[in-house]
Amino acid sequence: MTANKHFKRRVRERARRTGESYTAALRNLRRIDAEERQMEWQRIEKAEYGYAVHVPDDWDERPPNLKNSPWETARFGQPSDRRHSMIVFRGPGRPGMTPADVAELVQGTLAASGFGDFVISDADLSGRRAARLDCARHDAGRVWAVREYFVVDDGVRFCLGLGSSVPDEDDALFTAMAERFEILGA
Repeated sequence: MTANKHFKRRVRERARRTGESYTAALRNLRRIDAEERQMEWQRIEKAEYGYAVHVPDDWDERPPNLKNSPWETARFGQPSDRRHSMIVFRGPGRPGMTPADVAELVQGTLAASGFGDFVISDADLSGRRAARLDCARHDAGRVWAVREYFVVDDGVRFCLGLGSSVPDEDDALFTAMAERFEILGA
């Protein structure tokens, strides 16, 4: 029931955003979801950082941008389509810090960069208790939506950051990427 309710919300949001009828939005989201279920995945292990990600076969890895964050370890994206990307961060955790604490800390940094519409919720990442931070930056009628998952494991903070200019279309893709994220050595 919850998944169906979530999907209906995605259809309504897409119809509102694109101006499509509910039926057209439904048809397009079903097509997108079907394509993502048939997607081929590649597993990329970053043993030196203690994690592995799964990205679509047509995505490639780019060097981390340390000007963005000194904790950035990898970037991934589709060379032919710049509407979505993934960044993975890894850094030291503070004693007693929970995933929700990390999300609140990062929220302040993102707010200073022009993001808003913040929502922090409980999540699961790599079989661990995690926090999910959703936000967006709006600029000249465009949106860049960000979904970040935070987990703290043995004194180390991991963040799986997913960004999209078409968040409704990338919802299922980002959910699949988060479900496949692995913390190694556990």
